[in-house]
Amino acid sequence: MKRRETHKNGFTLVEMIVSLGLFTIVLFAISSAFLTMVSADRKSRATRITLDNLNLALEDMSRRIKTGYAYDCGAVGVPTDCATGNTTLKFKDQFGIDTTYKLTPDLQGIERTQGVSSAIRMTAPEIKIDNLKFIVKGTAKTGTGDAIQPYVTILIKGTTNVGLTSSVFNMETTVTQRKYDF
Repeated sequence: MKRRETHKNGFTLVEMIVSLGLFTIVLFAISSAFLTMVSADRKSRATRITLDNLNLALEDMSRRIKTGYAYDCGAVGVPTDCATGNTTLKFKDQFGIDTTYKLTPDLQGIERTQGVSSAIRMTAPEIKIDNLKFIVKGTAKTGTGDAIQPYVTILIKGTTNVGLTSSVFNMETTVTQRKYDF
């Protein structure tokens, strides 16, 4: 008598449970990694937008300072150098309007005042400016022995706070007066 061999097609219940378990573990690991990447991307974009705002404010300051004249680092009212730096810069813009940039300690941001208008905040609320310095040199006229074209160096130190992420930044730029100092 011949024994008939039977071939079973399919999987056993144990094999199905093991394969579903492995599939679930792999799927969970992949989805966790994906969600972590999405979260990091959102934080990165928010930080980039915040720093773009700061760059825009710095660019606006540079443009106005470059086309301005009569730089004053304090409440003197006449053009004065300040080699050690000051948190306030006063000057006349290209139209002769008094313009002031200063650090606002209560808001921890940079604000601009033009003429008699009210102050405008230049930086986003997510940006906390810890230190702002304007270093001015060359404000004396060339006829007085000063052969330096007036220039302003802007130093900014602060942090960006986006969600739970905080980034420290340091920025510096030097702006030379476009108008010749005769």
